[in-house]
Amino acid sequence: MKRLSLVLPALLLASVSHAATVAQVKAKGVLVLGTDPTFAPFEFKGPDGQIQGFDIDIARAVAKDLGVKLEIRPVGFGALMPQSVTSGRVDMAMSGITITPERAKVVAFSGPYYRSAQVFIVRGGNPGKFTWPSDVKGKTLGVQANTTGQYTANGMLKPKGAVLKVYDDFAAGLADVRAGRITALIGDAPTVADLGKRLPGQFAQAGQPLAAEDYGMVFAKGSDLAAAANRTLARLKASGEYQKLLNTWIVQK
Repeated sequence: MKRLSLVLPALLLASVSHAATVAQVKAKGVLVLGTDPTFAPFEFKGPDGQIQGFDIDIARAVAKDLGVKLEIRPVGFGALMPQSVTSGRVDMAMSGITITPERAKVVAFSGPYYRSAQVFIVRGGNPGKFTWPSDVKGKTLGVQANTTGQYTANGMLKPKGAVLKVYDDFAAGLADVRAGRITALIGDAPTVADLGKRLPGQFAQAGQPLAAEDYGMVFAKGSDLAAAANRTLARLKASGEYQKLLNTWIVQK
């Protein structure tokens, strides 16, 4: 996402990292996944209350290849990265987590499993005719707290005269977009496609993407689970299963 938690707490916690290993996971028979289930279509609660999504299906494939069950543990994003991983509360984390050099000092990432982009979400039809990069001066733009969108906006949009409004809750930002209280909200490109399916005509993407980013699966430093996840990812891509998952969850039909 989106998601970029503060670096300093991560560095402080690095010294107490508990690296779960493949052998330990196989011995207990369970791979514990930490995720913040508020980021459709990657992880969210379905009508039956069960957590589902693109990330969840990839994590299930990792668990299957290890010969264990997947246990899904909901964790708020502020506690998910990196605390839940470095403390050993979870064996892995997935929640649209962007790979960054700062985070890679604290946790281990799999290879990238999805290329995303930060985009501007506006009201359907873009009644304000907002565009990027030509039209940000004096505009009020929403960002979600502690996300890559916020940090990118601070570096690229504030210097151009944009006014940033920070939200703890992404849904609150969407509500302000819909009500016309802000010009646009910065979010991930797949989110726009998902909104188009769930709330047709209410939201749209405006202008060019703000920045590209890669998502990765997250593990404790030194864990061989990262290599196991990479093997699963390679298998999914070679077999065509990865594309099927993309078609199921992300590709707009």
